[in-house]
Amino acid sequence: MSAIDPSTPVLVGWHALSRRDHDPRDGQEAADLMASAARGALQASGVDAADIDWIGATAGLTRYADPARLVADRIGAADVHTVLAHIGVMQQSLVSHACRAVQTGTHRVALIVGGEAHYRKVRAAARGHDVPVTTQAAGVVPDESLTSPDFDASISHPAEVAAGLSATPAYYALIDSFWRSQNGQGVEERRDEIARVYARFAEIAQKNPDAVRANGYRPDELRNPSESNPMLAFPYTKLLSTTWTVDQGCALVITTHRHADELGIPAAARRYPAVAVESNHVVPVAARTRLSQPAAMRIIGETISQRMKRDVSEIELLDLYSAFPAPVFIGAQALRVPAGRDLTLTGGMSFAGGPLNSYVLHAIAAAAQRLTGPDSRAALISSVSGLYTKQGALVITAEAPPEAFETIDVTDAVAGEEPQLPVAVDAQGTARIVAYTVVFDGDRPERAIVVADLPDGRRAVARSHDQELMAWALAGDIVGAEVVLRDGIFSRDEF
Repeated sequence: MSAIDPSTPVLVGWHALSRRDHDPRDGQEAADLMASAARGALQASGVDAADIDWIGATAGLTRYADPARLVADRIGAADVHTVLAHIGVMQQSLVSHACRAVQTGTHRVALIVGGEAHYRKVRAAARGHDVPVTTQAAGVVPDESLTSPDFDASISHPAEVAAGLSATPAYYALIDSFWRSQNGQGVEERRDEIARVYARFAEIAQKNPDAVRANGYRPDELRNPSESNPMLAFPYTKLLSTTWTVDQGCALVITTHRHADELGIPAAARRYPAVAVESNHVVPVAARTRLSQPAAMRIIGETISQRMKRDVSEIELLDLYSAFPAPVFIGAQALRVPAGRDLTLTGGMSFAGGPLNSYVLHAIAAAAQRLTGPDSRAALISSVSGLYTKQGALVITAEAPPEAFETIDVTDAVAGEEPQLPVAVDAQGTARIVAYTVVFDGDRPERAIVVADLPDGRRAVARSHDQELMAWALAGDIVGAEVVLRDGIFSRDEF
């Protein structure tokens, strides 16, 4: 066996936590959750806070100026380089950034943190309480910021906004309807399949001590709307959507093989980031030739197979990004995952919990915990940013990989297979539906939204509040149906 490159990045500590305080005044703000997770990761690794010289944090719902600095202060880490990964930067990109920081020798030990305290905030508001949140001094900024200007500029299209597309479930429901149609599934067949897979997710969550919904659900309880499980955007009910009202934190500690030896960290406590692959091809949902962008995860999977010299479908452990069902099924198909395989390690974002911008860290921690024997040599954790806007996957292994860790960007390859279409804001005339959903307000359908192809090759987005049209969209599959567009409204009347 060849010697391990001393600069090889090593994950040596991980810790995730979840709180559900009855009285929000007993809860912790996001910075404290991140710091608590950091202490747990450091304790598990045997690394001292004084050894940390790089801290990266994901931006979350609590808009701290420099959350990494808050964590450094709380755990007693001095002279650290702080990094803030803004919304739109995939969480695995921050992990890659940390790996490069230690791999190049620029830094010795990196700490990655993320956390949300949205449950505390919501509970406090409902009770009329004020809960303290740290405000940093004016002028405080991180030493380094990771941003995505393309994401900020192009995540949505004016035509989508005009049609009332604002909530994330509706966007993903549109993607889901396109993917279902492309794969020849009927609406009811699709709903049954989602419910069956998500019931298994709920079962896995029952074994996760940090899961926020750990009581388990039958498929019919997930599939069908009820008072406690309202329809959000057809066919997605609340329980098929991410549970982002959580108080959760997570931390990962990364160093090099050399420093792990110097710190006395045993081999059994080391996990190795092997390869990260990502696509940063940013296209608004309605402008995508194929709304589900299937080429992205396919190319990512092929790249991983080439790099690992092992078929990606054979990787033992999987956690596919699960804010909504669409990314799970798109990912499983693109990676050619055999039927019957478990697709989550945590229970997924509906049941384990979906902290807005740090779930992937929880999935990595869960994977690291499971990589313990010959039957679990590698784990793949997929990432998504925005409205299935960016995609990525990170592979970690129980043993050192033969090649140096690398982040591979496949954006150009994905763009070549997923070209952008022009979208009309004020389309008039006939069009053919390629995706649709019905958005609900409580237990009542509020609007139907369609993405449609125009005869001239452009796309359009339109809405309708007509009860008959919404009933039509809910009763059967309307993908492929011809509609008439007039001033942003669609109908079945002749133009």
